[in-house]
Amino acid sequence: MLEDLQNNRACEAHVQEMLKEIVRRAVAAMIARQESDTLGESSDAYLRRIDAETSQIREAQRARDWSVAATFAEKIARDSGLESDAVGTPAVARQILSLMRRINELSVRVEQNFDDPLHVGRELLLDYDLKPHQDAMKPPMLMSEAIEKACEEAPQGVENKIRVIGKLALAYFGDIPVSSILLEQSYQFLFTVWMLPKGWGKAHGRNRHGHAGRDMCPLQEIRDADEKDAELLEEVMSLDMLSMPDKRRRLVQELTPRLTDGYLFVQRDMLNRIFRAALGRKRVGRDVDDEDRVVPSHAQLKARMHAWHKSQKTPCKLPKRVSRPKRRMSWSLEHVSRLLRSPIYLGTSSPKQRSRKATARKRVIIRDAIYWVPLFMITMGVRPEEILQAAVPDVVRRDGILCLFIGDEEDAVLKSEQSRRVLPIPQILLDLGFREWIVAKRKVGETWLFPEIQPDISHGRRSQIFGDRLRNLLKTLKLHDPREDIYAMRRTLSSKLMGLGIDTGTRQRILGHLEGTTIDRHYSDHGLLELKDLLDSVDYGIEVGSDRRFDFPIIVGNRTTLLTALDVEVALTERREISAIQLRDAETDEIVFEAAVSGRKAPAGFPWNDCEALSEKDVAARIISLGREYSLTMPANEEATGALEHLLILVDDKPFYNQVCREDRLADNHEAKPNNDLGDEPRSVADKADLRTADLCRGDLLIGLFPNRNAGSDSPAPRPGLVVDTRTLAGQTYLDVAWGGPIGPSRAAPHELVLTQPKEMLVAQIDIPTRFNLRRRILVPAESKAFLHGRLGRIGEGACTRLRECLIHAGDVSPTPFQEANRPVRALTIERRRTKSVRPRTRR
Repeated sequence: MLEDLQNNRACEAHVQEMLKEIVRRAVAAMIARQESDTLGESSDAYLRRIDAETSQIREAQRARDWSVAATFAEKIARDSGLESDAVGTPAVARQILSLMRRINELSVRVEQNFDDPLHVGRELLLDYDLKPHQDAMKPPMLMSEAIEKACEEAPQGVENKIRVIGKLALAYFGDIPVSSILLEQSYQFLFTVWMLPKGWGKAHGRNRHGHAGRDMCPLQEIRDADEKDAELLEEVMSLDMLSMPDKRRRLVQELTPRLTDGYLFVQRDMLNRIFRAALGRKRVGRDVDDEDRVVPSHAQLKARMHAWHKSQKTPCKLPKRVSRPKRRMSWSLEHVSRLLRSPIYLGTSSPKQRSRKATARKRVIIRDAIYWVPLFMITMGVRPEEILQAAVPDVVRRDGILCLFIGDEEDAVLKSEQSRRVLPIPQILLDLGFREWIVAKRKVGETWLFPEIQPDISHGRRSQIFGDRLRNLLKTLKLHDPREDIYAMRRTLSSKLMGLGIDTGTRQRILGHLEGTTIDRHYSDHGLLELKDLLDSVDYGIEVGSDRRFDFPIIVGNRTTLLTALDVEVALTERREISAIQLRDAETDEIVFEAAVSGRKAPAGFPWNDCEALSEKDVAARIISLGREYSLTMPANEEATGALEHLLILVDDKPFYNQVCREDRLADNHEAKPNNDLGDEPRSVADKADLRTADLCRGDLLIGLFPNRNAGSDSPAPRPGLVVDTRTLAGQTYLDVAWGGPIGPSRAAPHELVLTQPKEMLVAQIDIPTRFNLRRRILVPAESKAFLHGRLGRIGEGACTRLRECLIHAGDVSPTPFQEANRPVRALTIERRRTKSVRPRTRR
């Protein structure tokens, strides 16, 4: 783009800007000569030189020798963004020579009569849009000067953004007067910014100590990315075996990602600040007409971007340019569990290499920023910069609760004024010894919580250095996910609070977002006990214990069940339907399942050439079945993910629902009504033929219509049941089923199996946390249609292990059998032999 700009023909606006600068410099020189104490040139010599110059100009005009104009305006034209060759064109040279004659006439009059140049040259100044005032004679502001002035006038958080766009502007325009830049040039510059690679300027090689690195030209990075994308586009277009959607998908995945549209509008605002610092509001204000603007307005830029998007498409509508906006997702409980089970928290064998697992002989736990900051982010929702700049005195006890002041100091680096708040320390951090850790720092006289993270020299921020360190460590531990990055930990807490029914305003106050009135924004200064209860209600399954090798509490485990991750890859048809699918183990890259949809044309090349053809419904059923045992990582392409989710509707796999649990949940939320519509819903579907209860075995979950043995009870209601075992009595197979129900306020007993984690609930196909009392069990005929409502999922491997432990605590239980209603009820007695240890004492 820079070369294209330089090869453009001279435009009238650039010529007028050059002529204006010639007049300004000439009048400024006359004023300086009059105000000078010592003349470098005598008055007679000065007048003779001007007379000779005027004669030379007159002869050149008569002879049509336009090259003479370059001797007067070549340097000024270059500074004004005009080519030197353009000065020699007749249309431009004629104006320059005529202007120089007027300037020389004015110079003679001023020198002979010692008149004021601003007064006698008033007409000349107004002809070229210059005010006859001393301030108008100052030289125009250069780009570098405008950048510095804009940074001085800008708020603290905006300065860095201005310097970024300023660096690009200097590389594109050069250090020229800002007044010489035109609106069309601003468009071309913003298009250049729009074409920048997403990670531009980061491969400088200066991240390691002692490396000088290299200076990278943004324009060269654009050229390199354009060449790479052109080669890829030519290669993809030549592949006749790929359908158009597959070509589009490959281009979307492999083209160099460029900056997003939203980021361009931010850069446009920063460029507007630079121009406003140099020109005032006269050419960049909101009330400026479109044709008089220097920087385009938002509406103008949006209209131009429509044309840019069309230009980045091939004739067959394939993309030549892609952008990948960062879509942050909340950390899943499985991801959090993997982090908490990493050497960062369970211990490492090398303090300098935190990714090494602890050994039997050496186990080191370092409680520094890498240890504490992620815990603060997922439990309190603070930003990295907020906690990294916290000082030891910021931890206080208010209203009997240990609290942390966010942004207590006036010079604290905050995203907004609403970020200044008070948050209580969650109980899980106190259980891990945070208060004792702070007290120890206070005793040794330390000022900062994390003195090892110092502000960087260029921006004065700590979060960039910390983020790079933690990100590299997570990559080594194979815990890094672009969609679940470090900053998404804050979103994790927000999602957990939303799942608990916390209103949006409270969540925004916790996270430090703008919400409500001024009184609402300082809500966290009061009600700290209620706020602490909210933060303590978020459970990540962290188990805290002790070890004799450490004098502080440590994390000993996590209750979250870990599922093996499977990466999902799909191939689409021209109608954007799935033609083939593969599920691979994320760690071993082993193919767990692959299939092609029968009746659709699947790709013939690798890796789809050996896929077995199955019907759509069979493929969907297999994926749903694997989804209960594994954690599925959906494709990054939104079209592929949407096609896969649409395919899964072919399987009738209803989620768990029961009337009792729903009523309990509504009662907890104070939303239950005595006469609502829930009582009109059917409580039994035993008359349906397909109950999906065949081949039930240990670990399966079902919905049962179990009679209530309490006197005066209503008709039986559906409730979940857990198959503990199968028994054969009198030639009939019975299911040993443990009763389930919602979790109450009391803590689960050792003989109760509890399913609370989302992964376990998803596999079990239940919608709320449930407990199963292994001491309250019944025997149900396996083929019963009166008692068995339907089939759910099954418990995972982790829950199976806990089930065995709960059965030990439950002891020897004699389940009561229930018979079909149309059969006579026979008493069934199960005798237990007493061992010597329980034999009663004999009386003497």
